[in-house]
Amino acid sequence: MKHLIYGAGLLLMVSCAAERKPVQDSGGTAESRVDSSYAGTCPFLFAIGDTTVFSWVRTVSDSEAVLCFKISDGNGFGKTLTVPGSGNVRPHGENLSKVILAPDGRIIAAWGVANPNPENKYSGLVFYSSSADDGQTWTDPAPLSPDEKSIDQRYFDLEILPGGTVGAVWLDSRKDTPVEGSSLYFATFGKNNAFEGEKPIDRTVCQCCRTDLFVDKAGGLHVAYRKILNDSIRDMVHIVSADSGRSFSTPVRISPDNWVIRACPHTGPAIAQTDSALSFVWYTMGSGKGVFFTSSKDNGKTFSAKNAVGNSTAGKHPQIQLLKNGNQAIVWDEHTETGSVIGLEMRSPAGERLKTAHLASSQGFASFPVIKQVGNKLLIAYSASKTAEEKEHVYFQKVDIGTFMAEPQQ
Repeated sequence: MKHLIYGAGLLLMVSCAAERKPVQDSGGTAESRVDSSYAGTCPFLFAIGDTTVFSWVRTVSDSEAVLCFKISDGNGFGKTLTVPGSGNVRPHGENLSKVILAPDGRIIAAWGVANPNPENKYSGLVFYSSSADDGQTWTDPAPLSPDEKSIDQRYFDLEILPGGTVGAVWLDSRKDTPVEGSSLYFATFGKNNAFEGEKPIDRTVCQCCRTDLFVDKAGGLHVAYRKILNDSIRDMVHIVSADSGRSFSTPVRISPDNWVIRACPHTGPAIAQTDSALSFVWYTMGSGKGVFFTSSKDNGKTFSAKNAVGNSTAGKHPQIQLLKNGNQAIVWDEHTETGSVIGLEMRSPAGERLKTAHLASSQGFASFPVIKQVGNKLLIAYSASKTAEEKEHVYFQKVDIGTFMAEPQQ
Protein backbone atom coordinates (compact mmCIF):
# COMPACT_ATOMS: atom_id res chain seq x y z
CA MET A 1 0.00 0.00 0.00
CA LYS A 2 1.50 3.31 -1.01
CA HIS A 3 1.10 6.18 1.46
CA LEU A 4 0.56 9.58 -0.10
CA ILE A 5 0.39 13.17 1.07
CA TYR A 6 -2.24 15.25 -0.72
CA GLY A 7 -2.23 19.00 -1.11
CA ALA A 8 -3.93 21.41 -3.47
CA GLY A 9 -2.57 20.24 -6.78
CA LEU A 10 0.21 18.40 -4.97
CA LEU A 11 0.86 14.68 -4.70
CA LEU A 12 3.93 13.72 -2.72
CA MET A 13 5.20 10.19 -2.12
CA VAL A 14 6.32 9.58 1.45
CA SER A 15 9.97 8.62 1.68
CA CYS A 16 10.72 5.02 2.62
CA ALA A 17 14.45 5.44 3.06
CA ALA A 18 14.69 4.31 6.70
CA GLU A 19 16.55 1.08 7.33
CA ARG A 20 14.40 -1.80 8.55
CA LYS A 21 15.07 -2.86 12.13
CA PRO A 22 15.28 -6.54 13.10
CA VAL A 23 11.82 -7.98 13.70
CA GLN A 24 11.45 -9.04 17.31
CA ASP A 25 9.11 -11.64 18.78
CA SER A 26 5.96 -9.92 19.99
CA GLY A 27 5.01 -12.55 22.55
CA GLY A 28 1.74 -12.92 20.69
CA THR A 29 -0.44 -15.49 19.03
CA ALA A 30 -0.09 -16.25 15.35
CA GLU A 31 -1.02 -13.50 12.93
CA SER A 32 -4.62 -14.06 11.83
CA ARG A 33 -7.12 -12.58 9.40
CA VAL A 34 -10.34 -11.24 10.81
CA ASP A 35 -12.12 -12.12 7.55
CA SER A 36 -10.96 -15.30 5.83
CA SER A 37 -13.24 -14.96 2.80
CA TYR A 38 -12.63 -11.39 1.67
CA ALA A 39 -9.95 -8.77 1.34
CA GLY A 40 -10.36 -5.75 3.59
CA THR A 41 -8.82 -2.71 5.19
CA CYS A 42 -9.23 -0.03 7.87
CA PRO A 43 -9.70 -1.95 11.14
CA PHE A 44 -11.12 -0.15 14.19
CA LEU A 45 -11.46 -1.35 17.79
CA PHE A 46 -13.92 -0.08 20.37
CA ALA A 47 -14.28 -1.25 23.97
CA ILE A 48 -16.98 -0.66 26.57
CA GLY A 49 -16.70 -2.59 29.81
CA ASP A 50 -15.63 -6.12 28.96
CA THR A 51 -17.10 -5.97 25.45
CA THR A 52 -14.97 -5.22 22.38
CA VAL A 53 -16.19 -4.38 18.89
CA PHE A 54 -13.90 -5.15 15.93
CA SER A 55 -14.97 -3.34 12.75
CA TRP A 56 -13.41 -3.06 9.30
CA VAL A 57 -14.22 -2.42 5.64
CA ARG A 58 -14.70 -5.62 3.64
CA THR A 59 -13.65 -5.46 -0.03
CA VAL A 60 -16.44 -7.29 -1.86
CA SER A 61 -15.08 -6.53 -5.34
CA ASP A 62 -12.89 -3.98 -7.12
CA SER A 63 -15.78 -1.52 -7.03
CA GLU A 64 -17.75 -2.53 -3.93
CA ALA A 65 -17.08 -2.50 -0.20
CA VAL A 66 -19.17 -2.73 2.97
CA LEU A 67 -18.69 -1.98 6.66
CA CYS A 68 -18.48 -5.13 8.80
CA PHE A 69 -18.07 -5.81 12.52
CA LYS A 70 -17.82 -8.52 15.15
CA ILE A 71 -18.69 -8.24 18.84
CA SER A 72 -16.85 -10.18 21.52
CA ASP A 73 -18.97 -12.71 23.40
CA GLY A 74 -16.62 -13.68 26.23
CA ASN A 75 -15.04 -16.54 24.29
CA GLY A 76 -13.74 -14.56 21.34
CA PHE A 77 -15.62 -12.68 18.67
CA GLY A 78 -19.02 -13.68 17.36
CA LYS A 79 -20.22 -13.87 13.79
CA THR A 80 -19.53 -11.18 11.20
CA LEU A 81 -22.33 -8.66 10.76
CA THR A 82 -22.64 -6.09 7.99
CA VAL A 83 -24.12 -2.59 8.22
CA PRO A 84 -26.99 -2.21 5.72
CA GLY A 85 -26.64 0.80 3.46
CA SER A 86 -22.86 1.04 3.90
CA GLY A 87 -22.10 -0.07 0.36
CA ASN A 88 -21.01 3.49 -0.45
CA VAL A 89 -18.19 3.38 2.11
CA ARG A 90 -14.86 4.82 1.02
CA PRO A 91 -12.02 3.15 2.93
CA HIS A 92 -9.45 5.53 4.40
CA GLY A 93 -6.90 4.78 7.12
CA GLU A 94 -7.20 8.24 8.69
CA ASN A 95 -10.95 8.64 8.20
CA LEU A 96 -11.69 5.28 9.83
CA SER A 97 -15.15 3.80 9.65
CA LYS A 98 -16.36 2.97 13.17
CA VAL A 99 -18.87 0.74 14.94
CA ILE A 100 -19.45 1.46 18.63
CA LEU A 101 -21.84 0.36 21.38
CA ALA A 102 -23.73 3.00 23.35
CA PRO A 103 -24.43 2.32 27.05
CA ASP A 104 -28.16 2.05 26.27
CA GLY A 105 -27.45 -0.92 23.99
CA ARG A 106 -27.71 0.81 20.62
CA ILE A 107 -25.12 -0.01 17.98
CA ILE A 108 -23.91 3.08 16.10
CA ALA A 109 -22.02 2.77 12.83
CA ALA A 110 -20.39 5.63 10.93
CA TRP A 111 -18.41 5.63 7.70
CA GLY A 112 -16.96 8.00 5.12
CA VAL A 113 -18.30 8.31 1.58
CA ALA A 114 -17.16 10.29 -1.44
CA ASN A 115 -18.92 13.56 -2.22
CA PRO A 116 -17.01 15.23 -5.08
CA ASN A 117 -18.34 18.62 -6.10
CA PRO A 118 -17.21 21.72 -8.04
CA GLU A 119 -15.80 23.29 -4.88
CA ASN A 120 -13.67 20.29 -3.90
CA LYS A 121 -13.31 17.10 -5.91
CA TYR A 122 -11.88 15.34 -2.83
CA SER A 123 -14.90 16.15 -0.62
CA GLY A 124 -16.59 13.45 1.40
CA LEU A 125 -19.43 12.99 3.85
CA VAL A 126 -19.77 10.92 7.01
CA PHE A 127 -22.86 8.71 7.05
CA TYR A 128 -24.18 6.94 10.13
CA SER A 129 -26.86 4.44 11.08
CA SER A 130 -27.93 2.80 14.33
CA SER A 131 -29.57 -0.39 15.55
CA ALA A 132 -31.50 -0.96 18.78
CA ASP A 133 -32.01 -4.71 18.31
CA ASP A 134 -28.48 -6.15 18.12
CA GLY A 135 -28.04 -5.40 14.44
CA GLN A 136 -31.23 -6.97 13.10
CA THR A 137 -32.70 -3.68 11.86
CA TRP A 138 -31.06 -0.30 11.28
CA THR A 139 -32.11 3.31 10.79
CA ASP A 140 -31.74 4.75 7.31
CA PRO A 141 -28.19 6.05 6.70
CA ALA A 142 -27.87 9.82 7.04
CA PRO A 143 -25.01 12.35 6.98
CA LEU A 144 -23.70 13.67 10.30
CA SER A 145 -25.10 17.10 9.43
CA PRO A 146 -28.34 17.58 7.49
CA ASP A 147 -27.23 21.08 6.46
CA GLU A 148 -26.98 21.26 2.67
CA LYS A 149 -24.08 23.68 3.06
CA SER A 150 -22.06 20.94 4.72
CA ILE A 151 -20.53 19.47 1.57
CA ASP A 152 -17.40 18.06 3.18
CA GLN A 153 -17.44 16.02 6.42
CA ARG A 154 -14.40 13.90 7.18
CA TYR A 155 -11.82 12.76 9.75
CA PHE A 156 -14.36 12.13 12.49
CA ASP A 157 -14.27 10.47 15.88
CA LEU A 158 -16.95 9.06 18.22
CA GLU A 159 -16.80 8.66 22.00
CA ILE A 160 -19.05 7.84 24.95
CA LEU A 161 -19.67 11.03 26.93
CA PRO A 162 -20.56 11.50 30.60
CA GLY A 163 -24.14 10.42 31.21
CA GLY A 164 -23.97 7.75 28.51
CA THR A 165 -24.57 9.90 25.46
CA VAL A 166 -22.38 9.63 22.36
CA GLY A 167 -20.36 12.55 21.05
CA ALA A 168 -18.87 13.17 17.64
CA VAL A 169 -16.25 15.54 16.27
CA TRP A 170 -15.45 15.98 12.59
CA LEU A 171 -13.93 18.36 10.07
CA ASP A 172 -16.51 20.32 8.08
CA SER A 173 -16.44 22.63 5.05
CA ARG A 174 -18.72 25.24 6.67
CA LYS A 175 -16.75 28.23 7.89
CA ASP A 176 -17.02 32.00 8.21
CA THR A 177 -13.48 32.87 7.17
CA PRO A 178 -11.66 32.84 3.83
CA VAL A 179 -8.53 31.55 5.57
CA GLU A 180 -7.44 28.05 4.57
CA GLY A 181 -8.66 25.13 6.62
CA SER A 182 -11.75 23.27 7.79
CA SER A 183 -13.97 23.90 10.78
CA LEU A 184 -14.04 21.44 13.67
CA TYR A 185 -17.60 20.48 14.63
CA PHE A 186 -19.08 18.79 17.71
CA ALA A 187 -22.49 17.14 18.18
CA THR A 188 -24.19 14.52 20.37
CA PHE A 189 -26.30 11.50 19.48
CA GLY A 190 -29.88 11.81 20.72
CA LYS A 191 -32.70 9.44 21.61
CA ASN A 192 -34.24 10.00 18.17
CA ASN A 193 -31.19 8.34 16.57
CA ALA A 194 -29.79 11.56 15.12
CA PHE A 195 -26.77 13.72 15.90
CA GLU A 196 -28.05 16.93 17.47
CA GLY A 197 -26.81 20.32 18.62
CA GLU A 198 -23.99 20.52 16.11
CA LYS A 199 -21.71 23.53 16.44
CA PRO A 200 -18.24 24.63 15.35
CA ILE A 201 -15.65 24.51 18.14
CA ASP A 202 -12.63 25.66 16.11
CA ARG A 203 -11.65 26.87 12.65
CA THR A 204 -8.56 26.85 10.41
CA VAL A 205 -8.01 23.15 11.08
CA CYS A 206 -5.80 21.01 8.83
CA GLN A 207 -8.20 19.44 6.34
CA CYS A 208 -6.90 15.88 6.21
CA CYS A 209 -5.69 14.54 9.57
CA ARG A 210 -7.80 12.47 11.91
CA THR A 211 -9.21 14.00 15.08
CA ASP A 212 -9.30 12.37 18.52
CA LEU A 213 -12.17 12.85 20.98
CA PHE A 214 -11.28 11.61 24.47
CA VAL A 215 -13.15 11.61 27.80
CA ASP A 216 -11.03 11.77 30.95
CA LYS A 217 -11.73 10.10 34.30
CA ALA A 218 -13.42 13.23 35.65
CA GLY A 219 -15.73 13.54 32.66
CA GLY A 220 -13.81 16.25 30.80
CA LEU A 221 -13.98 16.19 27.00
CA HIS A 222 -10.66 16.53 25.19
CA VAL A 223 -10.03 16.96 21.47
CA ALA A 224 -6.63 16.80 19.76
CA TYR A 225 -6.17 17.73 16.11
CA ARG A 226 -3.79 19.36 13.64
CA LYS A 227 -4.39 23.11 13.28
CA ILE A 228 -3.16 25.58 10.69
CA LEU A 229 -1.28 28.35 12.51
CA ASN A 230 -0.03 31.58 10.94
CA ASP A 231 -1.19 30.38 7.50
CA SER A 232 1.57 27.80 7.07
CA ILE A 233 2.35 25.92 10.32
CA ARG A 234 0.48 22.62 10.86
CA ASP A 235 0.98 21.61 14.48
CA MET A 236 -1.08 19.56 16.92
CA VAL A 237 -3.32 21.38 19.39
CA HIS A 238 -5.55 20.41 22.30
CA ILE A 239 -8.84 21.78 23.62
CA VAL A 240 -10.93 20.66 26.60
CA SER A 241 -14.52 21.07 27.79
CA ALA A 242 -15.44 20.87 31.48
CA ASP A 243 -19.18 21.28 30.82
CA SER A 244 -20.03 18.28 28.62
CA GLY A 245 -19.27 20.09 25.38
CA ARG A 246 -21.22 23.30 25.93
CA SER A 247 -17.94 25.24 25.69
CA PHE A 248 -14.32 24.43 24.89
CA SER A 249 -11.03 26.03 25.88
CA THR A 250 -8.77 28.02 23.58
CA PRO A 251 -6.49 25.71 21.52
CA VAL A 252 -3.02 25.13 22.97
CA ARG A 253 -0.20 23.51 21.03
CA ILE A 254 0.94 20.24 22.55
CA SER A 255 4.40 20.91 21.09
CA PRO A 256 5.90 23.95 19.28
CA ASP A 257 7.02 21.89 16.27
CA ASN A 258 6.57 24.74 13.80
CA TRP A 259 6.10 22.33 10.91
CA VAL A 260 5.71 24.50 7.82
CA ILE A 261 4.01 22.51 5.07
CA ARG A 262 1.47 23.46 2.42
CA ALA A 263 0.13 19.93 1.98
CA CYS A 264 -1.82 17.39 3.96
CA PRO A 265 0.18 15.09 6.28
CA HIS A 266 -2.64 12.50 6.63
CA THR A 267 -1.58 11.47 10.14
CA GLY A 268 -3.44 12.56 13.26
CA PRO A 269 -2.94 12.40 17.05
CA ALA A 270 -4.11 10.11 19.86
CA ILE A 271 -4.77 10.72 23.58
CA ALA A 272 -4.63 8.56 26.72
CA GLN A 273 -4.70 9.29 30.46
CA THR A 274 -2.72 7.86 33.35
CA ASP A 275 -3.38 8.53 37.04
CA SER A 276 -1.25 11.67 36.88
CA ALA A 277 -1.28 13.06 33.33
CA LEU A 278 -2.73 13.17 29.85
CA SER A 279 -0.56 11.50 27.19
CA PHE A 280 -0.38 12.46 23.52
CA VAL A 281 1.27 10.81 20.51
CA TRP A 282 1.51 12.32 17.02
CA TYR A 283 3.61 12.61 13.86
CA THR A 284 5.52 15.69 12.74
CA MET A 285 8.40 16.80 10.55
CA GLY A 286 8.94 20.01 12.53
CA SER A 287 11.87 20.11 14.99
CA GLY A 288 12.51 16.45 14.31
CA LYS A 289 10.79 13.82 12.20
CA GLY A 290 8.69 10.85 13.24
CA VAL A 291 6.28 9.88 16.02
CA PHE A 292 6.59 11.73 19.33
CA PHE A 293 5.19 11.59 22.88
CA THR A 294 4.32 14.33 25.34
CA SER A 295 2.24 14.59 28.50
CA SER A 296 0.37 17.23 30.50
CA LYS A 297 -0.13 17.19 34.27
CA ASP A 298 -2.37 20.27 34.33
CA ASN A 299 -5.18 19.24 31.98
CA GLY A 300 -3.59 20.64 28.84
CA LYS A 301 -2.34 24.01 30.03
CA THR A 302 1.34 23.02 29.70
CA PHE A 303 3.12 20.04 28.16
CA SER A 304 6.40 18.21 28.74
CA ALA A 305 9.16 18.39 26.14
CA LYS A 306 8.44 15.91 23.37
CA ASN A 307 10.48 12.72 23.00
CA ALA A 308 10.66 10.25 20.14
CA VAL A 309 8.63 7.05 19.97
CA GLY A 310 10.44 4.06 18.48
CA ASN A 311 13.96 3.91 17.11
CA SER A 312 13.32 5.31 13.63
CA THR A 313 12.20 8.57 12.07
CA ALA A 314 10.04 6.60 9.60
CA GLY A 315 7.09 5.95 11.94
CA LYS A 316 3.58 7.35 11.32
CA HIS A 317 -0.08 6.91 12.32
CA PRO A 318 0.37 6.32 16.08
CA GLN A 319 -2.27 5.08 18.52
CA ILE A 320 -1.97 4.83 22.32
CA GLN A 321 -3.71 2.64 24.91
CA LEU A 322 -3.66 2.86 28.72
CA LEU A 323 -3.20 -0.59 30.24
CA LYS A 324 -4.84 -1.94 33.37
CA ASN A 325 -1.46 -2.02 35.15
CA GLY A 326 -0.98 1.71 34.52
CA ASN A 327 1.55 1.35 31.71
CA GLN A 328 0.92 2.68 28.22
CA ALA A 329 1.19 0.88 24.88
CA ILE A 330 1.87 2.76 21.64
CA VAL A 331 1.58 1.31 18.12
CA TRP A 332 2.46 2.86 14.76
CA ASP A 333 3.42 1.87 11.23
CA GLU A 334 7.01 2.24 10.11
CA HIS A 335 8.07 2.45 6.47
CA THR A 336 11.25 0.75 5.36
CA GLU A 337 13.22 0.25 2.13
CA THR A 338 11.42 -3.05 1.55
CA GLY A 339 7.94 -2.41 2.95
CA SER A 340 6.42 -1.43 6.28
CA VAL A 341 6.08 -2.94 9.75
CA ILE A 342 4.07 -2.34 12.92
CA GLY A 343 5.91 -0.92 15.91
CA LEU A 344 4.97 -1.52 19.55
CA GLU A 345 6.35 0.41 22.50
CA MET A 346 5.60 0.06 26.22
CA ARG A 347 5.89 3.10 28.46
CA SER A 348 5.53 3.58 32.19
CA PRO A 349 2.72 5.65 33.73
CA ALA A 350 5.21 8.54 33.78
CA GLY A 351 5.91 8.10 30.07
CA GLU A 352 9.34 6.47 30.37
CA ARG A 353 10.19 4.05 27.60
CA LEU A 354 10.22 0.45 28.83
CA LYS A 355 10.52 -1.60 25.64
CA THR A 356 10.34 -1.10 21.88
CA ALA A 357 9.84 -3.84 19.28
CA HIS A 358 8.23 -4.72 15.97
CA LEU A 359 5.40 -7.20 15.58
CA ALA A 360 6.42 -10.40 13.86
CA SER A 361 4.51 -10.56 10.58
CA SER A 362 4.53 -12.56 7.37
CA GLN A 363 3.27 -9.52 5.49
CA GLY A 364 5.65 -7.15 3.77
CA PHE A 365 3.38 -4.10 3.99
CA ALA A 366 1.47 -3.38 7.21
CA SER A 367 -0.16 -0.06 8.11
CA PHE A 368 -2.64 1.88 10.25
CA PRO A 369 -2.56 -0.22 13.44
CA VAL A 370 -5.19 0.08 16.19
CA ILE A 371 -4.95 -1.28 19.73
CA LYS A 372 -7.07 -2.27 22.76
CA GLN A 373 -6.39 -4.35 25.87
CA VAL A 374 -8.50 -7.52 26.10
CA GLY A 375 -7.89 -9.43 29.33
CA ASN A 376 -4.15 -9.72 29.83
CA LYS A 377 -3.40 -9.30 26.15
CA LEU A 378 -3.12 -6.50 23.63
CA LEU A 379 -5.36 -6.86 20.60
CA ILE A 380 -3.57 -5.15 17.71
CA ALA A 381 -5.18 -4.98 14.26
CA TYR A 382 -3.85 -3.54 11.00
CA SER A 383 -4.18 -3.59 7.21
CA ALA A 384 -1.52 -5.63 5.41
CA SER A 385 -0.46 -7.38 2.22
CA LYS A 386 2.61 -9.27 1.08
CA THR A 387 3.36 -6.81 -1.72
CA ALA A 388 2.31 -3.25 -2.51
CA GLU A 389 0.35 -4.51 -5.52
CA GLU A 390 -1.71 -7.14 -3.69
CA LYS A 391 -5.09 -6.51 -2.12
CA GLU A 392 -4.93 -5.79 1.58
CA HIS A 393 -6.50 -7.93 4.28
CA VAL A 394 -7.20 -7.07 7.91
CA TYR A 395 -4.91 -8.94 10.29
CA PHE A 396 -4.69 -9.04 14.06
CA GLN A 397 -2.40 -10.35 16.77
CA LYS A 398 -2.96 -10.91 20.48
CA VAL A 399 0.17 -9.92 22.38
CA ASP A 400 0.55 -11.31 25.92
CA ILE A 401 1.68 -8.32 27.96
CA GLY A 402 3.65 -10.29 30.54
CA THR A 403 5.45 -12.40 27.96
CA PHE A 404 6.26 -9.37 25.86
CA MET A 405 7.78 -7.48 28.76
CA ALA A 406 9.75 -10.52 29.95
CA GLU A 407 11.47 -11.08 26.62
CA PRO A 408 14.95 -9.57 26.31
CA GLN A 409 15.34 -6.34 24.36
CA GLN A 410 17.27 -6.92 21.14
